[in-house]
Amino acid sequence: MTKVIILGQEPEKKELKPIEFVKVLSYDDKFKFTTVYITPERWENIELICKNYQNTCDLMFAYDDNRHEGILFLGHFNDGII
Repeated sequence: MTKVIILGQEPEKKELKPIEFVKVLSYDDKFKFTTVYITPERWENIELICKNYQNTCDLMFAYDDNRHEGILFLGHFNDGII
């Protein structure tokens, strides 16, 4: 990628926005999305499944070592950093 420099102008430093979880898929007597109390930092892996899922939030899948024990989250992937 080509880097462009404008002489006499300071380069812009864009603050990156981290991943945010808003809702988590849970199961009582049926599946539903409920308020989330777990932060993205808790997980080793976060996969973006769909941006702007159903015209609302981003759909993400988080897991540690075993992908079969992952959890679905709705939230904001933003710049994809923790």
